[in-house]
Amino acid sequence: MLTNLSDIDLRLLRVFVAVAEAHGVSAAQEPLLMNQSTISTHLATLETRLGFRLCQRGRSGFMLTPKGERILIACRTLFNAARDFTRVSQSLNGLLTGDLQIGLVDNLVSLPGNPFSRAIKQFQRRHQDVQLQCRICAPGEIEQGLLNQQLDLGIGYFGQQLEALQYQPWISETQAVYCSSDHPLFTAEQPGREQIENARWVKRGYLLAQQLCPLAPLNLGAVAHHMEGVAHLVLSGEYLGYLPTHYAARWVEQGALRQLGGQALSYQATLSLVTRPGAPKEALLALIEDLSGLARAPQTKNPAGAGSDTDIN
Repeated sequence: MLTNLSDIDLRLLRVFVAVAEAHGVSAAQEPLLMNQSTISTHLATLETRLGFRLCQRGRSGFMLTPKGERILIACRTLFNAARDFTRVSQSLNGLLTGDLQIGLVDNLVSLPGNPFSRAIKQFQRRHQDVQLQCRICAPGEIEQGLLNQQLDLGIGYFGQQLEALQYQPWISETQAVYCSSDHPLFTAEQPGREQIENARWVKRGYLLAQQLCPLAPLNLGAVAHHMEGVAHLVLSGEYLGYLPTHYAARWVEQGALRQLGGQALSYQATLSLVTRPGAPKEALLALIEDLSGLARAPQTKNPAGAGSDTDIN
């Protein structure tokens, strides 16, 4: 019977957990870097130490006994507690640890100065051992991921703020109307507001119709939930749509897109940092601090201006 845990016992328990999670001794060989005979010996030693069988193994396959299932739960609790202890001790020593799950909209990389990448670079210079996981998500997916505790931080545009989340304005950008070189308005000398408003539009799925400011298009022919989806539909020549000027700039320079309506039909959109309320992880606080430090003032220049109209009729 096991009365005190030794280092050897902990190693044996880790072998047992690996076997249970692999659903068999043979499948556990690769993650454990042990041969089948050694693993079986370790299991037998552990069962002798405990005084009962942990699993059934043989021709009929691998199966945990009822006591084995309870020991597996206890092992996971034990190892999770050990990891928590390590993280606490490291944090007391000034080391940021753990993992951060980040959800991003899909057009941050073209922001002038690339502030997100610069913030990550700055964060990496901290005393830390944090694993970052980044996912590209639509704004609604970001909010849902935060509510479900699958994300720690979201960055995006949010038409309606949820009371259960905290929103911190981060960076403003200019959104403007664009058409492609295949659209009839591309060659029009100076399209009027009525022509632009009556054209077929692609709407962002995460914005309400009235949030397509300062226009209220009548013909919403498509919906896109990611900025890249808006760009694809606009580039098809069949739709007009709002795009961030920094994001559209590459196609404007290539002659593939034209901005319509100039500043009169442009507006400022805010990218926000979104978190759950409560006491956040120290690593998350540090990353938000780095992101906030790189926030910049709203754009006053239009980087896609070479292909834009300066006024409308």
